[in-house]
Amino acid sequence: MAPRRARVGTLALALAAGCILAAALAVPTSEAAGQRRLPRIEDRMLRDASTQEARGDLEGAEATLQELLRRRPGASSAVFALERLSRTAGRLPAVLPVADAFLARNPSASAVWSLKLRVLVESDSLSALNGAVADWVRAMPGSSAPYVESAPVYADALGAGEAAALIEDGLRALADPPELLVALGDVHASAGRIEDGAEAWARALARDRAQTAEVLRRLEGLGEERERASAAVVAALGTGPATTSQLEIGAEIALREGLGGEARAMAESALERFDDREARGFLLGFARRAEDLDRFESAVWAYGRLGEMTRDEAEGRANDERIASVALAAGDTAAALGALSRVAASHPPGSGGRRAAWTEELRLRIAADDMETVREAFARYREEFPDAGELDSLSAALASRLMREGDTAAALEVLNGIEGPGAALERAFLLLEGGAIAEGAAALQASLPDLEPADATETLALALALSRLTPVGALLAARAAVSAHRGDPAAAVRAVQAGVDAVPATDLPAVLTLGARAADAAGLPAEAAAFRRTIVADHADAPEFPETALRLARSVASQSGGAQEAAQLLEELIVAHPASPVVPSARRELERLRGIGE
Repeated sequence: MAPRRARVGTLALALAAGCILAAALAVPTSEAAGQRRLPRIEDRMLRDASTQEARGDLEGAEATLQELLRRRPGASSAVFALERLSRTAGRLPAVLPVADAFLARNPSASAVWSLKLRVLVESDSLSALNGAVADWVRAMPGSSAPYVESAPVYADALGAGEAAALIEDGLRALADPPELLVALGDVHASAGRIEDGAEAWARALARDRAQTAEVLRRLEGLGEERERASAAVVAALGTGPATTSQLEIGAEIALREGLGGEARAMAESALERFDDREARGFLLGFARRAEDLDRFESAVWAYGRLGEMTRDEAEGRANDERIASVALAAGDTAAALGALSRVAASHPPGSGGRRAAWTEELRLRIAADDMETVREAFARYREEFPDAGELDSLSAALASRLMREGDTAAALEVLNGIEGPGAALERAFLLLEGGAIAEGAAALQASLPDLEPADATETLALALALSRLTPVGALLAARAAVSAHRGDPAAAVRAVQAGVDAVPATDLPAVLTLGARAADAAGLPAEAAAFRRTIVADHADAPEFPETALRLARSVASQSGGAQEAAQLLEELIVAHPASPVVPSARRELERLRGIGE
């Protein structure tokens, strides 16, 4: 027998608190109804005892509670109040006769039985503990409550081995009730015997799948041992001649606990037991749970297996649309492309549904597929839908990728004959990359009317800058702008850093501004600040100065100890350029900084 501890631990104390409600339910029906109504006399006498206790009149409080029990033998609240008084008075064992008298009249009051066990432990009456539990078992024949609620007391006072033995006695006596198996798993897990605990929990689930929520809560509470315990529960459920219910529960737990391979294996085994209708319902439920839990790989698998069973064209199309969605979330490009391709093929040639599905497929291919396949697919799409409005954005995306791969001629070929803001913008950058600065700037301006406002603002700024720069400055600005547009802003920063010394002073503000924006996009705050500091220090009359000073001030203010410098930058901006459109923002920023300083 393990050495007893001085006091019942947290688990046993929590047990008593959790059982107070059970006490009300354990008394006869008419008594329970009275307990719920809390008659006036009971309410009054409990308040009187509480007042006496607060005044230090413990004897008076005890007398009041004893009188309450005489009048209302089912008032378990009086027993708990007497326990508190006895504890305060330093004579805890005195409550035992009261508890025994109450239990004699109310033998199924689990909360008071738990109180008695706790008092026996705390008052060094361990020799009476086994007898008390045996009395409780006899008082509630056929009930698992005595075993379930006594086990934590045993575990804390006598050790996990004694607690497990007690529950095993209950399992033999009551033919393995699932709630006792759950309790056995708790005892093993609390003692660090994770595999034994998992096996007991699995046995509980095999007997009653309604215990799933209870077991999941216990797995969640295991911290670092959660993954090991979850895998052990799933493995135990799948061992031997597992029932269909066991396989379904195992699949669900594995899915929830992130054991994707095990979840799919259990689900596959379960499918073998179902007819076609049952299998489809099971797979659909599995897939939806997987989506809800962000287990997208398992959702793709389930929808794929569901698709294999589908014979209806519309149902198959809907299933493929779901596959495409979850496959993209899972990062499975191949599965998404396959599903989108099937959806497109399921629609009649030239139809709107075919075009919509094929457009999504082509967007994905442009981003991820090999270039030869992409160009062939784009050519077929363009042939079937020559007037599709989506051709503009698709051609722009494909041309942009071709440019990143250095194939300028192919990019121009893709854009040939296509009208729209996306294609126009790509042509402009192609011209800039080829050194045709004037033509590129003109093409940028021509694309402005159809661009989104945010894109139009940056495009206009670039076009205006290119139109007033010298050839040297314009070439550097174009090179940086093209790199940034192609998705490599860090390359744009490097280009500006490498070529800025050769640029005439009059071109520096515009070129450095492009470099600063590229640095922002590349996540290079130090480089962005360096570019802007040069403009602020040396080019106070440049048109780029106000916006640059405001951005630099915000950047400096975000750094530790930078508020004073930021405020100075804003003050100089407001004084030097009072009519600038950015001044209202600068004033608000300055007021905010002053408020922080105060």
